[in-house]
Amino acid sequence: MKNHYKMIILIVVVLIIGVQAFAKPYHVPGDCMEPTIKDGQHILVNRVSPYLRQHQIGDIIAFKHEGKGWVSRIVALETDTIQITEGSVVVNGVAIQDTGIHRSWPNWRYGAYAIDEQLQVPPGHVFVLSDNLSAQHDDSRVFGPISNESIIGLAWCQ
Repeated sequence: MKNHYKMIILIVVVLIIGVQAFAKPYHVPGDCMEPTIKDGQHILVNRVSPYLRQHQIGDIIAFKHEGKGWVSRIVALETDTIQITEGSVVVNGVAIQDTGIHRSWPNWRYGAYAIDEQLQVPPGHVFVLSDNLSAQHDDSRVFGPISNESIIGLAWCQ
């Protein structure tokens, strides 16, 4: 009977490790992704998806920057041109409308990359923005495009 319990415990431990390798829980502090992700909400990050498919505009990703974990939405892919002007984000000459990003934001000029001129996203990088741009949240407006290698995974949120 003892061996039976040991086997059950071993199976449970293997399952937990397997789930952790595939999906990792994250706590999102602050309102940077509201209303999509609420302040303090927990999300799961699919750590396998970056290897299975290419990133897409609109994806919410978790990534590392300067040793910290961040959550933001991809608004431009490698080689895309992006221009951030008052009230709109323009990618490849077209204003993006359906990414969930709030449009009425007074601090659109926040950060060195929030400029009226076009910026081309370098190969192997993406440009990310917080959904809630009404506040000063660090995203690609501040630290520029992020490398694909820094992406941890695709966020699963309801």
